Amino acid sequence: MRPTFSAEPYQQKKMKYIQTKNIHFRIPEEKDTELIQHLLSECNLPYQDIDLAKQYFIVAENEGKIIGCCGFEAYGENGLFRSLAVDTNYRNLRIGRLLTDKITNFASEMGIRAFYLLTTTAGSYFIKQGWNETDRMDVPMEISRTTEFLIICPATATCMMCHLEPVSK
Repeated sequence: MRPTFSAEPYQQKKMKYIQTKNIHFRIPEEKDTELIQHLLSECNLPYQDIDLAKQYFIVAENEGKIIGCCGFEAYGENGLFRSLAVDTNYRNLRIGRLLTDKITNFASEMGIRAFYLLTTTAGSYFIKQGWNETDRMDVPMEISRTTEFLIICPATATCMMCHLEPVSK
């Protein structure tokens, strides 16, 4: 008996591939704040303190819809990496990696030399990207005094850091 073949999973993968060809990355405008907050909420990430006037973000967009975001807060040569989120319909397409690369390059151009983050769910993802676990006590004071460190993330969250390569001019 010949095995049956369902084209449905293939069609779904093909549709995702086609959609990725239309993904654009940009710096969001103030009017995008609620859309970013909604995406973060859908991904169970903190969103209440998102303020595009104080944080730097890059968004991924498909057909006018924000499908991913990534941001950081700058504190001298250190940055608080935060809010990497990708819509569930667009995961496993390297969008998260592209967002991370773009925000890292942007931060490096601004003079950021190290990123710090807190996570309760994505530690293994960031380790694969070259981040290292670090003790919260070793985090620069200006990072440890952020809302994310003091209020939003639990004390049990994994603390990580990543050195950024300086940009040659």
